[in-house]
Amino acid sequence: MNERRDPRLTIRMASGGTIVFQLCPRWAPNACASVIALARAGAYDGMGIERIVPGFVVQPRYLDEGRPDLDYFIDGEFAANGFGGNPPVTKGMVAMAGDGQSFSSGSCFFIALGDHARLAGRFTAIGRVVEGWDEVERLENVALEPVDTGMEAVVNRPVTPEIMERVTVDTFGADYPPPAILRRAY
Repeated sequence: MNERRDPRLTIRMASGGTIVFQLCPRWAPNACASVIALARAGAYDGMGIERIVPGFVVQPRYLDEGRPDLDYFIDGEFAANGFGGNPPVTKGMVAMAGDGQSFSSGSCFFIALGDHARLAGRFTAIGRVVEGWDEVERLENVALEPVDTGMEAVVNRPVTPEIMERVTVDTFGADYPPPAILRRAY
């Protein structure tokens, strides 16, 4: 990645910690455009970390929030959907949630805490953590409580809320178009 040109997303946690992602639009131009647009609009500000699965993922948003600005899907930019050039999701990578077959969430990203073969080619990688891995590890180790979603996926949320106080993006002067939305969730 060209660290001087690729956008950087900075998450300032209410805890005082910071996590920085280096986005990589050449891997996933539409997914990166979506995250950039949402960060610029302040859509992630004040959002809680809703899913932590130690050894697997830290994920801000998982459950339905009923927010039209966040509840939309985009085409999955990954091999299983016929999209080339997107790398496997491995430890430290940031990727978009989705069905693992054809679409990605337009807003819901996760940080991979390990290398998991089942994610390869099925989720849209958008970048990697370049600063603040200590904060990611802190999140991975907070006290958790299970959430019954009626779904097969494991969902644990922090007992004490973990809030992304402010999320900003620096595009280093580059313009990014609004995302192409596949469909709204509702």
